[in-house]
Amino acid sequence: MSSTLRERKGQLVWLGVWALATVLSTVAGPFGTHDALTPGLRLLYWAGIIALSVCGSALVIGLTRGAPVWKSAVFWGGFILVLSVLIHVLNSWVFPQWAGASRLLYLGVIIAVTVLVVHGAVALARYVFVPPFEGTPQDPEAAFLRHLPLDRRGPLVRVEAQDHYLNVVTQNGSALVLLRLQDAVAALQAADGLQVHRSHWVARNAVVHHRRIQGRDFLVLASGDEIPVSRSFRPAVLEAGLI
Repeated sequence: MSSTLRERKGQLVWLGVWALATVLSTVAGPFGTHDALTPGLRLLYWAGIIALSVCGSALVIGLTRGAPVWKSAVFWGGFILVLSVLIHVLNSWVFPQWAGASRLLYLGVIIAVTVLVVHGAVALARYVFVPPFEGTPQDPEAAFLRHLPLDRRGPLVRVEAQDHYLNVVTQNGSALVLLRLQDAVAALQAADGLQVHRSHWVARNAVVHHRRIQGRDFLVLASGDEIPVSRSFRPAVLEAGLI
């Protein structure tokens, strides 16, 4: 149930981003659309462009969650190329004067700069405004939990990457934290748990049993949550005695 609610909340966030960006772009009419299109056509144009951008970004974020930098760069590069081509084709149909490879290159540069600015803003918020998690050899879990609201602190159950945030689940509830999973795993290195998937870390004592469904491994927690085990992390999970 909690997983479903989080998914719905994430969908609402993306929907809100799409709606807000569509309204702002329709009113401002950037890149000559204010003079070239009527308000109704401008609304349709930007709704479509931003829908492509938002859906593509959500897909890439999901595919690259926990992935190495080179893989993320490849996926984002592909996203920029595909989105540039799609907008180029749409513009060729909407604007008679739009044509040529230079226009396509122009779109690619604009989209690439936008992606870099957005990611730069998120990185700035993460590394400048959010204090880092600093575990201690004596009690890394307690140090990690100090960054959660007081009413959510308790024995750690699991940590799940969700876009640019972590959903930290304890026996007293859950809270979203602006941090990469790699940083959380490093802070919890001396804690009694392990990373089992590119998007999941679990506490060993939270696992009650293991299920294998159609060749895929899942760890069943006391809370009833089922956490997938990826092939790359399976040897470590096996060595820990969880499967």
